[in-house]
Amino acid sequence: MPLTYRVAHQQEINNILRTWRFPLYFSKPVMNHMVHFLDGVMTRGFSGTLTDIHRESCHSQDRRTLSHFLTHGKWNEQHLMRIIQQQSWENIKKEAKHTQEPIFVIIDDTVCRKTKPSSQALSPMQGTDFHYSHTEGKSVWGHAVVQEFIRCGEKAFPYAFSRYESEQSSKIDIACELLSMVPKSSFSTYVLMDTWYPAQSVLETCALSGFHVISSIKTNRIIYPYGIRQSIKEFASHTHKEDTDLVTVGHASYHSIVMKAS
Repeated sequence: MPLTYRVAHQQEINNILRTWRFPLYFSKPVMNHMVHFLDGVMTRGFSGTLTDIHRESCHSQDRRTLSHFLTHGKWNEQHLMRIIQQQSWENIKKEAKHTQEPIFVIIDDTVCRKTKPSSQALSPMQGTDFHYSHTEGKSVWGHAVVQEFIRCGEKAFPYAFSRYESEQSSKIDIACELLSMVPKSSFSTYVLMDTWYPAQSVLETCALSGFHVISSIKTNRIIYPYGIRQSIKEFASHTHKEDTDLVTVGHASYHSIVMKAS
């Protein structure tokens, strides 16, 4: 699309991509598609479809060019991710230096629900399966994605993600892989995760990077305080209120205990 057909904010997006040296690695057609994709996904009411992107970004070409770009376009996705991660990390480090607040690494998963199972769809999507949705409280058909965000102060950025396919790898393996992508730094770094993720391999990955872990934990987990094997439930029965710290999350307060990995 000629430059004169771009609206003002799309030119701003293009200028930011240029400061990140995108034109050194991506062609003009790829750059043009990137600008429209970014414009479309940032529009209020975006529901995740190419139709939304095509309409909201005022794309002058046929909508099918967007799907063709994703399927057959020649561009290095891994290099794009490296640039985004580098920029996100640099911004988070600047924020940590300015505010003197810790860095938080957040691991979570979500389900991108599809309207029809593959058995009912005319064109089945690859990698879809039934996954439990915490939002809906039941198993739904779609793609499951494990995501990693980094945050400091008021700034937060998506850092990495990976699609979960049960026959390929577990969510625990994916979490370890995503955590290993986060660079070490001199700033205090805390990993936030829900009860699904604090497995031994995840905790060891965090320990190797010098990250602290904040997480609730299932009562059937096995720990080894002072080398003694016991369940969390059994361990909790021997703790006293004065051994815990009061933690407030939103409007709820909990008594927590600090545990160090050996």
